[in-house]
Amino acid sequence: MPDIFPDYIKHLQLVMDAFIKSDKIKKMTIPKGNKYLTTNDVHCVQEGFFSIYMKQGERLLAYYEGQAIFGLTNHYTNPIYFYIKPSKTSTIYTLTTEEAQRIITEQNLYQSVNYILANNMTKFFHMYEETIAPNNYAFIRLLLLDLNQTSDDVKSTVTVASYIIKRSGLSRSYVMLVLSELRKGGYIQMENGKLIGITSLPQKF
Repeated sequence: MPDIFPDYIKHLQLVMDAFIKSDKIKKMTIPKGNKYLTTNDVHCVQEGFFSIYMKQGERLLAYYEGQAIFGLTNHYTNPIYFYIKPSKTSTIYTLTTEEAQRIITEQNLYQSVNYILANNMTKFFHMYEETIAPNNYAFIRLLLLDLNQTSDDVKSTVTVASYIIKRSGLSRSYVMLVLSELRKGGYIQMENGKLIGITSLPQKF
């Protein structure tokens, strides 16, 4: 994922703290590996490492690390539903869009909300951008670069082949062929199926 906006974390924390202090907040525990389908509410994830899947087709969209707030646009437009799947047992806080809007208005958090919306929009744009790569190898190349930008904690948890297949929908045989050739050529380093590093990636395969 691309770098986050300056001051994004500060603004995210302001909104997160304000929401969680509400006496109308609901707390739920999602066991590791279970999928949670988002609703019309606003959802707050305080920490952790989790994946996001499309509702239709259940294709993997991205991995998230740390805090996140989803559903802020639900007050203005029809909700977009997707699955959240934590890599370890996690806590998700939810509150209605009406309650979220009340807090935002009373505490004048509009600037902070704009930071969150801009960050989320940029991330989802880059997810879409990756899906319109000119060919299958270009898609794999983009996903490898994307995975390489994540933390060591993420790379140690996710197998490269599984990540690419779930994100792209490409056949396992083709993905394994490309990864094998890239390893032989010294372009990528892998251990037990996990990405260790990238030396360079050819533009064409």
